[in-house]
Amino acid sequence: MSADFSRIKLLEFQQPLRCCNITAVAYGLSALGYQTAVDDIFYQIRLPIGSVLDDGMTLSETYDACARYIEVVDLPLVVKVEHFDKPTMTLDAFIKEVEAGVEAEHNIHILNFNTRIAHENPNLEGGHFALLADYDANTQELTVADTNPKRYNRYWKCPVALMYQACVDKDSSSDRSRGMMVLEKTESLLG
Repeated sequence: MSADFSRIKLLEFQQPLRCCNITAVAYGLSALGYQTAVDDIFYQIRLPIGSVLDDGMTLSETYDACARYIEVVDLPLVVKVEHFDKPTMTLDAFIKEVEAGVEAEHNIHILNFNTRIAHENPNLEGGHFALLADYDANTQELTVADTNPKRYNRYWKCPVALMYQACVDKDSSSDRSRGMMVLEKTESLLG
């Protein structure tokens, strides 16, 4: 069991309606030891509810909200974003990031992906945010800790190549690919 899965399995999150983005941020922060509720983020950064519920949020907008929250609450974290339309974010680069990330105790990966592709279900549509919990190099499968367990199950598996395709998918709201965010404790960057 990876370090990420060990931390994540202790927590239970159920996203409010159409709020997987901010729920994933709260889930990730809590998994790193900074107990955060979805309402904390809305309140602390004065995030307009309509901007989340009416239109949804792109990866960049979610990154901005997360970075503002980290700054306002003064958490010892940094957040970085990886859009998968960057030429450097190949499948091999994604696998290397996943392998290193799930064993590290100082970071959490939040995936932004197309649900139809990741679940191989033509009846699903749209983007979604969830946490990377584990990776099995032997089977090349990710374990995803979902922000909406009532709809997708608390944990589910996905081939890494399929998740990569789901993250490369373009978000029609931004005309950029989806991707991932990485929350990282700053003390890990010093040593």
